[in-house]
Amino acid sequence: MSALTPLPFADRYERFRDAVFSGMAEPSVDSIWAENLSEQDLQSLWFAGDFGRDFISSQGKAVKIVDFGIWNSGAGPDFMECTVQIDGRQEQGAIELDPDARDWERHCHGANPEYRQVVLHLFLQAPEQRFFTRTVEHKEVTQIQLSSAMLAQEARPNRGQAAAKLGRCSTPLREMEPSRLASILESAAQYRLERKSMRLHRAVAAHGREQAIYQALAQTLGYRNNQQPFLLLCQRLPLKLLKKRSLSEREALLFGISGFMENIRFEDTRPTTRHYLRQLWQDWWQRRDDCQRWLSDTQRPQWRLAATRPGNHPQRRLGALTAMLVNWDRIAGPLMEASRWNQPGWKASLLALRHDYWDTHYTLLAEAATKPISLIGESRVQEMLANVVYPLLIPERTRLWVEYLELPAMLDNQKLRRAALRLFGDHPRSAEFQKKLHQQQGLLQLYEDFCLEDDSACSTCPFPERLKEWR
Repeated sequence: MSALTPLPFADRYERFRDAVFSGMAEPSVDSIWAENLSEQDLQSLWFAGDFGRDFISSQGKAVKIVDFGIWNSGAGPDFMECTVQIDGRQEQGAIELDPDARDWERHCHGANPEYRQVVLHLFLQAPEQRFFTRTVEHKEVTQIQLSSAMLAQEARPNRGQAAAKLGRCSTPLREMEPSRLASILESAAQYRLERKSMRLHRAVAAHGREQAIYQALAQTLGYRNNQQPFLLLCQRLPLKLLKKRSLSEREALLFGISGFMENIRFEDTRPTTRHYLRQLWQDWWQRRDDCQRWLSDTQRPQWRLAATRPGNHPQRRLGALTAMLVNWDRIAGPLMEASRWNQPGWKASLLALRHDYWDTHYTLLAEAATKPISLIGESRVQEMLANVVYPLLIPERTRLWVEYLELPAMLDNQKLRRAALRLFGDHPRSAEFQKKLHQQQGLLQLYEDFCLEDDSACSTCPFPERLKEWR
């Protein structure tokens, strides 16, 4: 992270944002944390490095995570082959994460030989009286109590959405000189890009650059509703594991661990689908028993399928990911070093992706389309540029910011429409300042920083009055 170049406009926006809410209480995320995060979400945040790498244990020891290891698919601790430093002494073993410290004994881990290699026990809650974690050999295990306060700001849960109505800030924003408005949107966009960059480079530090790219690109295929299941899938099936498998094995593992292969009756499918499913099952059935833990109702990815357009169905998006892996060198290569980046060539590689089955199918059970459908379209490429490529590369090569400023706007979505309504209403400026991608990103950042953090339904938010201070 230290090698990254800070973006000057991002710092300017951050100072302005902090000044607006100076003296006001920091909003708590604890209630959102409790409502929105499942156990596997917590494990995913930990594995991504979003809680950090340096801790003080319950015993007062300094703990540093050297290697987060691999996510365990079978019986035993949650993460295997981990490396940690405890008071400077390096240890290798497993890590277990529980919602409550007492779950260690509730689940009989202390009497289970499979947990004798655990070197770190993570938990969120603990009894007031000190609780000790011990193995079957009565060896004390180092404990770390996690909290929402440890989460990096950019990894914290979203606070939901503000009411879909015109906000008080719309008046000063409408009256602002165009150059000042353009300035605040560009600064907010740069701040937003820098936050995305920090999370991406944290994943790079935790698991390597290629794995971080693989995870981030896969998340963009999940659209808004299924980003987390795609991330979870890629964390459990790391790229280094998939690269050791044949192309057919990779595809079978992705569709198998996603849960999409469960409860499908072959006899109810059409001949083309039946042939494709048999190809997948030929490899999947040999590994399914080893992955039973991830197929349980509480551990399998929680796909959200309601109100999903056929072309955006996660099964089809997973087909696009398999096509990306077939052409991985051409897709990941230009992102491995900022000096190798070439936007036209990279976009062309994505738009040209093909798949024998998914070129003409929306889901595993859908009828074949009459003509081929693009696996990845222009809007998805724009999403990848905004959320992966430029956040990854710009802090390493700041001249790419000029290239980023020229990107055209993406298709709007519900969140963007709500942000534009709050900040501009139906004023012509709403369209005028959404022609470029960075303007849309700036609008979203203003909406998240002020509309979502204000608990007064806009009535006492200090943002409208403080806008005059922006120069």
